[in-house]
This record gives sequence, C-alpha cells and structure tokens, in this order.
Amino acid sequence: MPETVIEVVSKGYEAKDFEIGPSFYLSQGVKDVVVFDPATLLVLHVRRDGVTRAVSPQLIELECGCSCEV
Repeated sequence: MPETVIEVVSKGYEAKDFEIGPSFYLSQGVKDVVVFDPATLLVLHVRRDGVTRAVSPQLIELECGCSCEV
C-alpha cells in the first residue's frame, strides 16, 4: 500500500477525484491524499485528521516524512 496518493484531476472526473477518491484511499490505509486540479490550481490535501485547501504551487509535508511541491 502506498503511503501517499497524488491524484491529478481529469476533465469530466472532477467529482470522482475530489469526492470519492480521497475517502476511498484513506479507507485503504493511505496516509496522505493530494488532489491537484490543473485547471484551477486547487490543491486538496486530505488526511484522517483533516483537509487543507490551497493554491498551487504548494509545499506539502507528508506523514511519511517526505515533502512534495504541487
């Protein structure tokens, strides 16, 4: 199981990527879910303890100890 999933939103799949995907990944044990929409530059970072919304570029500290810039 991956520690982190980074999802890039595809046109026509916005609802799946933003609404269904994060809760599914968390239910499977993924610690961090990052969803990026290149059309709006929205960065959604979802963890078990909360959700953060930001605008790209955004440096994200992951629970595994790594960081990524989206």
